[in-house]
Amino acid sequence: MDILDLLKSILSLSLGDFIRRTFGDGPGTELLIDIGGVVMLSTFCLLIVIFLIWLTRKLIARMQDRIGPNRVGGRYGLLQTVADVMKLLSKEVIHPAGADWLAFNAAPLLVVIAALLMWAVMPFAPGVIGVDLNIGIFYVMAISSASVIVILLAGWGSNNKYALLGAFRAVAQMVSYEVPMILSIATVVLLAGSMSTMRMRSLSSSRYSCFRMVLRISASAPANSTPVGPPPTMVKLSCRFCACSSCW
Repeated sequence: MDILDLLKSILSLSLGDFIRRTFGDGPGTELLIDIGGVVMLSTFCLLIVIFLIWLTRKLIARMQDRIGPNRVGGRYGLLQTVADVMKLLSKEVIHPAGADWLAFNAAPLLVVIAALLMWAVMPFAPGVIGVDLNIGIFYVMAISSASVIVILLAGWGSNNKYALLGAFRAVAQMVSYEVPMILSIATVVLLAGSMSTMRMRSLSSSRYSCFRMVLRISASAPANSTPVGPPPTMVKLSCRFCACSSCW
């Protein structure tokens, strides 16, 4: 197997053709293609987050008349997110006394899994999509709603009443913003006549600018990012659902 040919096939989005040329059309070829597609999509999603976090910090800093990351990785702070990842990986793993071990450790993993699963129906280009489901929007809403249960799981598994109260507040905020988000998405679905993300991508976006603005504001609320800030008591460490965990 030529590594250069493999990299070229990944960049040209023809990994399936490369696997068929290398391994033939045996019974396990399609399974290998599916596994390769999942690995490639998951790797892209995890790597693009590093750039998106840096870009978000720079944009918010520009809005607030600040410089933003400018130390690690040169004058633009290009390696700031990489340094943050290294810091998180080196943090001590703490298990509070009396915590539910399974729930406490499963909550951070489930958040990452839910975020990666939503990329499966995201169209990157015409014809380039993980799975073109005819209920793609419903799939996205179902997966994103699972994070509500994960946050409750994190607060409950900590065996801490303050973490549990913080989980209740976080869930209340997420549910309150999911209502306008679902209504804005439902309006676009009715206008498009389809729930397929690929079908909605092919339509003109100028007709849905107002609904897209509502959707973006509502989607930024669960992340407590600009323009929606955290609730007043959420900034206190003792009142957050992840107060007892070093994995968030």
